[in-house]
Amino acid sequence: MKQKGAVSVELALGLPILIMVIMGGVRFGLVLKTRHQLGDATNYAIRAAAIKGNTNPNQIRAAIQDRLGSASGCTNLSVTTTTATDPLGVRRVEVNAHCNVDTGVGGALLSFLGNDEVSVRAAMPY
Repeated sequence: MKQKGAVSVELALGLPILIMVIMGGVRFGLVLKTRHQLGDATNYAIRAAAIKGNTNPNQIRAAIQDRLGSASGCTNLSVTTTTATDPLGVRRVEVNAHCNVDTGVGGALLSFLGNDEVSVRAAMPY
């Protein structure tokens, strides 16, 4: 029995699946990297704000954006800040940061893998 071309057919059927798995892994890694960078930048900004006693949302957002830099892959950054005082009288500032992740990998083809938005929440007494 001759099987000429069987390898070519198997490759043609299996290669798209393999490429999708590899691209999905790369995309997942880039989303995780961006989430880590956003978390680091948010923690840094809230720590600096707490030390200075500054709860201005615009300045906290600017500090997060400066820490992220331009090559972070985080677009449409939105930052909300709230201040609260607990029953013991300790004041704290809470920051919620959200951004869309621009991975540049997969686009709409891999959109089924998950949301392109990452969010981080941090709180610090001041």
